[in-house]
Amino acid sequence: MVAPWQRRLKKKYKKSASGSKPERYSEKKSTTKCPLTGEKLSGVPHTTKSGLSKKSKTEKRPSVPFGGVLSGKAREEVFIELGKVVAGVKEINDVDLKYRGYVKQVLNRAK
Repeated sequence: MVAPWQRRLKKKYKKSASGSKPERYSEKKSTTKCPLTGEKLSGVPHTTKSGLSKKSKTEKRPSVPFGGVLSGKAREEVFIELGKVVAGVKEINDVDLKYRGYVKQVLNRAK
């Protein structure tokens, strides 16, 4: 019988002399990716939830606006669009849809 804590683990079957036996393993957490560009986020650890809770706040994510959420290129584009909205060149409804939500978040924080 399988130990109760092993029931949630994934299985791979390995060949052995007595036949095929299941080998149980826990899945690794995938790397975090930017939702806009799809790039791997730098400065964000590739660890499990329990490993992440043992780290300090500054080790978990970069301390910049949208750190651990957006890549550098995407963050730059969001702030360029924000500058256009603040300067009056664009309205919030004219901003590209993929950047609009992030621009609204920054505007709400500034108020």
